[in-house]
This record gives sequence, structure tokens and C-alpha cells, in this order.
Amino acid sequence: MLIITVLLVVFIFTFKSLASYIKKIRTGDPNESDITYWMFSYDFKSPNKNWVPESKDLLVKKRARNFLVFILYLNAFGIFLLLNSFTAHLLNFIVNPEFSYPV
Repeated sequence: MLIITVLLVVFIFTFKSLASYIKKIRTGDPNESDITYWMFSYDFKSPNKNWVPESKDLLVKKRARNFLVFILYLNAFGIFLLLNSFTAHLLNFIVNPEFSYPV
């Protein structure tokens, strides 16, 4: 249970620092903001109907940001699994007959 707790703290700290880093970096895309930091760059709909190719530098920045968002999603999934495991360990500890409430 101690390992799960330490991993949970590390994952939460990583999630918060990664989210703040993604909010801080800017690729130059006009659609990104602090509210939409969790979205991939291809989730935004283009306002014009004509397709205009983007510069190579902007595409490299978007690809790097998309990778960080993907890592953020994996981290959130890991937090979900670790929180479920922590809850199961805690319930097992409570239900265990050796555990007694201080009455």
C-alpha cells in the first residue's frame, strides 16, 4: 500500500506539472488557450474552408505539444488505476479481521 501511495503522489505531481507546462508553452496556433490545453491540435475546426498548409516549424511544435497531451492522458489513466488500487487496498485493510475500530 505504501508503494501505491508513493506512486499516486508521484503521478499527481507529474500531472500537475505537465498540465502547467502545457498551458505555458505556445505553438503559435490561434486556437490554443489555457482552457483548451488538454485538447490535441487537430481537435480544433478550421474557420476557413480552403485548406492552407501550415509552416514546418508550426507542425513540429504542434506535434511536440500533441505528444505532451498524450502523455498527460496516459498519466491521468495511471492516476485512475492507482486510485482504484489504493481504494481496494484500503478497503481490504478495513475489512481484514485483524483491524479493529478504537471504540
